[in-house]
Amino acid sequence: MGAVATAIFDCRNVSKVAHGDTGRVGAVAVQTTNLINAASKSSVEPVKNSATTILNYVDDAGKAVGISNAASKITGFASKAVNPLLCVASGVRVLKDDDQYSALIEETCAMGTMFASEKLFKKLVANPIAGKEMKNTTKWVVKIADKVSDSTKNIKGGKKTLLKIAADVALVGVSMLGFDVGKKVGKMLSGRDDESKVVQENKIQGLDYTT
Repeated sequence: MGAVATAIFDCRNVSKVAHGDTGRVGAVAVQTTNLINAASKSSVEPVKNSATTILNYVDDAGKAVGISNAASKITGFASKAVNPLLCVASGVRVLKDDDQYSALIEETCAMGTMFASEKLFKKLVANPIAGKEMKNTTKWVVKIADKVSDSTKNIKGGKKTLLKIAADVALVGVSMLGFDVGKKVGKMLSGRDDESKVVQENKIQGLDYTT
């Protein structure tokens, strides 16, 4: 996952925590750590220098308590902890729901399709932060990149940088779409989607349009 995608996910999670989804606090912490780590590898010098300074402070703090390479250990943990912590947040949402059984169905579908969508997308596109070339890039993406190459020619990496940013934004979109589709399917299975609610309301009123 690239720095752009990490930043977007981090901002979204911060927003969700602010709006009551407190289970995402852990995810915010590790994604912020991942963002700093990604920024430390940026080609933008001010960003890179600022992030590197933060990581150096972490290393110094670690040495003070007898832990060597603290920054590397923390970023290594953070890179693996995002998805498990998102699952924890999902579990918190289930526990806070009045109908936990229905919520479990909905969250399982939502998280399952989100992770599956992200995994499929990453198989089509190489990890941008690793600096690998994008794979299976469609022709229309290349054409778009060609058209805007003049406006990005002064950016280090030019077209390649643009494609990395596009891949990051696309990953976020795929993740959000996967979650929303899974949530919708889950609500249909749990009977808490809008259509099922209408049917239940009609039954309460003595009107049953299901037959």
